[in-house]
Amino acid sequence: MESRQSLSRRRRAVENIGAVTKAMEVVAAVKMRKSQEAALGSRPYAFKVLDLLEKLSRDSFLEASFMRREPPKNTLVILVTSDRGLIGSFNTQVLRAFSARGADGNYFVAVGKKAEAFLIKKNLPVLRKFYGFGDFISGSEIEPLSDFIINGYERGDWDRVLTFSMHFRSALRQEALVREIFPLDSRKIQDLVSEIIPEHGRFAGLEKDSVSESGNREIDYIFEPSKEELLNNLMPHLLKMQIYHLILEANASEHAARYVAMKNASDNAAGLSETLLIQYNKARQAAITGEIIEISATQNAMK
Repeated sequence: MESRQSLSRRRRAVENIGAVTKAMEVVAAVKMRKSQEAALGSRPYAFKVLDLLEKLSRDSFLEASFMRREPPKNTLVILVTSDRGLIGSFNTQVLRAFSARGADGNYFVAVGKKAEAFLIKKNLPVLRKFYGFGDFISGSEIEPLSDFIINGYERGDWDRVLTFSMHFRSALRQEALVREIFPLDSRKIQDLVSEIIPEHGRFAGLEKDSVSESGNREIDYIFEPSKEELLNNLMPHLLKMQIYHLILEANASEHAARYVAMKNASDNAAGLSETLLIQYNKARQAAITGEIIEISATQNAMK
């Protein structure tokens, strides 16, 4: 049996680790709630953006630069992961989805340090890398990424853009999604609307109703200025908001995954500490029993 001193040291070490993971769990819970509010708060605007894009893209006479119909020749792949670890299988799910479909791209962009390390390991060229968007990003923080994507698309460096990122379904469930954000068409826009509908919460039923109504009702709009000018002026801004929403979703998923991982670690530490305490008490009781037996044996020998 392990000595009492060794069991005591192990128990103290486990309790110290449990205290650290508990603190990290509380911090992750606060960040998760705030990031959820930011992601959920952006959804009504995102739905309006996608609805406007869909209405403009229905007109077959409008062919903006973001709505090219030629077969894609060069594909830009954007891999979105975290900068840090201790988040369970969060990054593993994204990287598994990328391995299944993303390696056939021509250019690669890493969002997060884990993404860059993975691409380098796979000997894939990293065209640009973006770090440290922060726990609660703003629209201005995402502009370097969105401008790089949009400007490269307008120059013709790539004519197709795929993103691999995590999507927030609930606090206990996040899943990896592959999105094709360029070029645009009404089908892809409708698919994106369906993907970002939350399964639970105050927006779930409301947004599902609005999507079904928009799909079944045709309304004629008067555009001022013309549709062509409106499309060319608004498209870059609307696409930036899509990218911003994508990063918000990944951010909320990261904090949720870290919260679950730290909660599991805290629970495991508490269970292991209790097990070590039981072992310590058994070792202590065995030592006491042995001492009593020795005293009794000595008294019998003296008689």
